[in-house]
Amino acid sequence: MMFMDISTLWLFAISATILTLIPGPDMLRALSNTMSLGAKAGLITVFGAVTGVMFHILFAIAGVTALIYSSTVLYKSFIIIGALYILWVGVSIFINNNPLSIDNIKSKKSCKKIYSEGLLTNLLNPKAIIFTLAFIPQFIRIEAGRVTFQMLILGLELIIVMLLIQVPLVFLAGKIAVNVKGSSKIGIYINRFFGVIIVFLGLTILFIRL
Repeated sequence: MMFMDISTLWLFAISATILTLIPGPDMLRALSNTMSLGAKAGLITVFGAVTGVMFHILFAIAGVTALIYSSTVLYKSFIIIGALYILWVGVSIFINNNPLSIDNIKSKKSCKKIYSEGLLTNLLNPKAIIFTLAFIPQFIRIEAGRVTFQMLILGLELIIVMLLIQVPLVFLAGKIAVNVKGSSKIGIYINRFFGVIIVFLGLTILFIRL
């Protein structure tokens, strides 16, 4: 891959790692589902979010992302819809009073529903569209050509970074969930914790980005 040097790939990996470690709606949703429904649910949520990243990369390549960003009406509409969805996610987690128990860890939610939640949380996350438009292009070498292929490579690298960080966190959260199962107070406190943070992120996006 002469059109992309190793130093660029390493720099992007480091930058993507730092940004991924900053808790966002995707990670918090995955951890919340893990604590409430078990590690399997958390992993499915992560895979849904990863699928969302793939769509964002494809949207950026097709010019859809740039179109949204260039139009004030479209951009603000996307921000509002995304922020409201994130707020809904946070509130729904906050009001979940189900304790951590064997019954809850054996999720009654279908895998399809959990996957869709992870996908939507990423697709409607304004941070994702800004990331693909403003961050990834900084690592593209226009003079090297094959820009589309470069974006695909960086997108794949971002996905690998996400998986390397979020999958171990899900398994760790899953072990914690098993150790504290049966405690209704701990389960409720955990839901409150994730719910408040996600609501805060939604409000931040709604008021600061606009």
